[in-house]
Amino acid sequence: MSWSFARDLDSLQISVTDAWKSFDVATVNGNAVRFRVMENTTANWHVHEHTDELFYVVSGAVLMDTEHGVREIRLRQLLVMPAGTRHPARVEGRATLLVIDNIRDDG
Repeated sequence: MSWSFARDLDSLQISVTDAWKSFDVATVNGNAVRFRVMENTTANWHVHEHTDELFYVVSGAVLMDTEHGVREIRLRQLLVMPAGTRHPARVEGRATLLVIDNIRDDG
């Protein structure tokens, strides 16, 4: 195994002015690790049939809509969206989060 370098996530997000911006920051056991910045935006409804998706909120709060209701993920909280669950992420204000998944081309 080779050593990776430390990533300064704060420096990645500081100049982001887009409503949605994702940075690929690492790969762990074939899973993508993304640092995402969201501001006053809602993703489209979608589903990942073959992979779970992990969300960890670094700053702010994220609302996760599902057909079963809304889940709020607050600062330093983690939520795993099970494979096959239709959802969009939604942010009021600004939030940063880590997203870990193994999404390929399954939507």
